[in-house]
Amino acid sequence: MTRRRITALVLAAFVAGGALAFAVASVQEDGTPPVTAGEARPADPQMPTTRAELVEAWAAELEQAGEELPEGWEVLTTDEIRGRYLHQRMVNAPDAEDIDPGMGRRVDE
Repeated sequence: MTRRRITALVLAAFVAGGALAFAVASVQEDGTPPVTAGEARPADPQMPTTRAELVEAWAAELEQAGEELPEGWEVLTTDEIRGRYLHQRMVNAPDAEDIDPGMGRRVDE
């Protein structure tokens, strides 16, 4: 074989290998799941804003826990009421076991 033929064969093999690599890469699927985006929502749309709404919501959360508004709650600031309301709401939140029984167990059990 002449040098020209060997060069042509090497060049053809290189081009064929590149085309094959491109074909394989374009067909191969990515292992990551597809990403979906939903509409943006506020973090907590039900958060009361006024003092009266906060007192009403706090009273409802306390009632759910079987308690009443503490004596002297009228002197609390709006921020203090908001903090106590949020705390009571967290206390009243269901546990993982209530939502999905058996969720807390380990996989290897």
